[in-house]
Amino acid sequence: MKSATCSACGNDAMVSGSLQSTGTLHFRPSGVKFMTFHTADVTVTALMCKSCGHLQLRGDLEKLHLVQDLPAAREAATSNASSR
Repeated sequence: MKSATCSACGNDAMVSGSLQSTGTLHFRPSGVKFMTFHTADVTVTALMCKSCGHLQLRGDLEKLHLVQDLPAAREAATSNASSR
């Protein structure tokens, strides 16, 4: 697997980690309702450049696709599209 490079300075010395507050930081897609078996929270991971300190964030695409493919997500997307 190719190592990540910093999008700010091009250095390849990246350190992986996560962002935290009082809990884990998550991304919540717009229009996705709360679901019984799955939350709409998508985990965010981070890389920090050891050279310049720039942070790069990445969301869990598998989880995003899961919550967007659930019936509640499709219903929300349909109602948002029809209200435009």
